[in-house]
Amino acid sequence: MIRQVICLADDDKRLSERVALKDEKAFEEIVRLYGGLIKSIVKYHLKNMPMWQEDCINEILMNIWCNMKRFDPEKSSLKNWIGACSKYRCIDFKRRYCRELLKGELDENIEDVQARTELLKQETEEEINSLLAGLDSKDREIFIKRYLLDKTIDEISVTEGRSPSYVYNRLSRGRKKLRRLFGRKGWGQNEK
Repeated sequence: MIRQVICLADDDKRLSERVALKDEKAFEEIVRLYGGLIKSIVKYHLKNMPMWQEDCINEILMNIWCNMKRFDPEKSSLKNWIGACSKYRCIDFKRRYCRELLKGELDENIEDVQARTELLKQETEEEINSLLAGLDSKDREIFIKRYLLDKTIDEISVTEGRSPSYVYNRLSRGRKKLRRLFGRKGWGQNEK
């Protein structure tokens, strides 16, 4: 069993290195191995937005192609990394969709817009709350201000009455804690 895990980690590392060097055959292998995972994550998270699913999958694949050098086989498996990239891209799509609805860029009935916006907000809040459930309330608040409300570190430090280095440290520790929690629970391993 341990030998199998080591082989998988070595395979992940070799495959990711080839994709980072823009090897198209290696990228095709990633699509073959993990395309189903990506598609199922997108269909699950964007189930109410079927017209956006294909665009989201394309952005995920482009993100993997452009950012494979960021994958660290010491921190997680390639499958978990791709799963996390997919989930976060879906959340980005929901936020973008909500913004467009609020700006009125989509030409739809106002009642439909309000109903969909509320549903998407609720779904996104539930997902974010489940992601951040492992953090204490203060760290959750800082995460929300930084990553959802797009506040700068300086803005957060002023509202919190703390130094910017305190905010950086809280964010860094929170990210490490989330990585440990996802790694321990084996997040993404049951999705196919």
